[in-house]
Amino acid sequence: MSFAKGLSKYKTLSLEQQYFSIKNCPLASNGRGEFTRNYFYWEFSAQPTPLSKTYVVLLIFHIDNYSPDVFILDQDVWNVSKKKSIPHLYDSKRIKLCLYYPAYKDWDQTMPLNTTFVPWTYLWLYYYEEWLYSSEWKGGGEHPQNKDSEEKNNKQLSVFDKFRKPKAKKMSKADKAKQIIYAIYEQRKKAYIKCEGVV
Repeated sequence: MSFAKGLSKYKTLSLEQQYFSIKNCPLASNGRGEFTRNYFYWEFSAQPTPLSKTYVVLLIFHIDNYSPDVFILDQDVWNVSKKKSIPHLYDSKRIKLCLYYPAYKDWDQTMPLNTTFVPWTYLWLYYYEEWLYSSEWKGGGEHPQNKDSEEKNNKQLSVFDKFRKPKAKKMSKADKAKQIIYAIYEQRKKAYIKCEGVV
């Protein structure tokens, strides 16, 4: 049997299948979440080793975003990110994890989250704690350009760019998905802060 280029013999998993894969995963089954037609989020506690602290992980997957976004909701991690640059983050303000390098195609939508993103999150946390001790990231991988770097680059516009009239641009599905993802993140962050009594 042959397949056209770009087609896989494996089927893309539906949003519902991904949700139930993570909901029933032993590493994440202690959590809770919300499922809708276009997205879901799952929030769970993760302790990478028996001697580690426990972290609150927020995974959000929107149908119009290629892969899930994973955030850590933790006061200690937020404080560390204010003092030094944590490796393997897409966004250091939100502690959005870089768990795989898309160019290497380590993940696609035929792969369940319970065998990929959930254990990868535990691994990231393990290497994060080791990095806190040694100041050296031993988890390998490619370091992404995080959002903070992008913002600095955008601020270095020429004088003429500042006065140019911006073109009206229709928002893409991916941009709308990102808005929803960040709104969910802010909502869950507020709930975490209220629950933990974070100042």
